Amino acid sequence: MTLAVVPMAPAIAGTINNPLTVAGTVRCQAGSAESILITGGGESHGASTGVGGRFSVTFGNPILPSVATAQVRCDIAGKRTYPSTNFTLYRPAGGHVLNVTLMVV
Repeated sequence: MTLAVVPMAPAIAGTINNPLTVAGTVRCQAGSAESILITGGGESHGASTGVGGRFSVTFGNPILPSVATAQVRCDIAGKRTYPSTNFTLYRPAGGHVLNVTLMVV
């Protein structure tokens, strides 16, 4: 009888549990930014925005670098719109926080 070893999951280079926080501000060209949803690196995370459009979301173990899409809820005179913009999701040198300033049209 021959014994074969079959891996349960493919080997992946890199580390696990390597969080990355994306923080900064978001502004709507018209109206006020109420919330943000960022999708990128194989994950998706959302948050309400604070004063001045400030936000912070943490990715647990994103695949980097990758293109991220930020979808923002902008309220204009009682009407909700959901414009989006793209940016590069990467780990900045020496840190676990990627600071961004976003504007959606």
